[in-house]
Amino acid sequence: MSPVNTLNPHRLSEAVAEDGVPIAYEDLGHGEPLVLLHGVTESRESWHEAGYVEQFLRRGWRLILIDCRGHGRSGKPHDPAAYSGRRQAADVAAVLDFAGIQRAALMGHSMGGTVALATAAYHPDRVNALIVNGAHPFAEDLSRLRAALADDFETWLAFLKQLVPDLSPNSCRRIRANDLAAVQASLASDRPDFSMALAKLDIPALAITGLLDPRWEGVRNFAELASGEFLPLAGKNHVTAFLDAETIVPAVDEFLRRVGARTTEGS
Repeated sequence: MSPVNTLNPHRLSEAVAEDGVPIAYEDLGHGEPLVLLHGVTESRESWHEAGYVEQFLRRGWRLILIDCRGHGRSGKPHDPAAYSGRRQAADVAAVLDFAGIQRAALMGHSMGGTVALATAAYHPDRVNALIVNGAHPFAEDLSRLRAALADDFETWLAFLKQLVPDLSPNSCRRIRANDLAAVQASLASDRPDFSMALAKLDIPALAITGLLDPRWEGVRNFAELASGEFLPLAGKNHVTAFLDAETIVPAVDEFLRRVGARTTEGS
């Protein structure tokens, strides 16, 4: 594997979604492709900062890090209809097309996990494994998130700092740099239940959650629904379960190799 400067935040390519929204992504390393999808108000840079990129590259994975629409360097529509599960799943498919990848493993945290699940539901032929952390396909009321982001990002940051008192300055910078109207549009609708679409699929799944995360039971229930595997992280909440790359990367690497997440690159 050739050396890659994973600290450079500007090694970007751009796909164009089916509705014309530009979707920024990084394509790093060589080997089997693994798509990484970040949480709400974050960007692909969060995977770099938490240590996932370096560790996965060292294990020989080709990483596709996507800035989800409304975030990072991707387009930021203000229309709530632009953030449906179908639209966001199509974004992932568009990136795979632009990168010349037919099938990939998908890994997402929180919102990114929901996008990964939607991609499996709408484009199952593009997904050969699913890893979700702090996400599930069941109905979810997002009114608490909408309230925290009603005026600016400061209430949201205060909430996050209750979970991670030493939230990094870089994370705070990324969050404050968001387009507030775009983030609000992405959360305007509660998440529907699309679990039955996933129950019919034969895609290996690994569901990860911190046991202090209020979503943990939903994550466990998804693992059971998908006949998948469940990795509970004791003493971790919704955010610290993402930050625990030292535990998660080896577990994900072992899972993907064991289930044979192999793909054919190219169209």
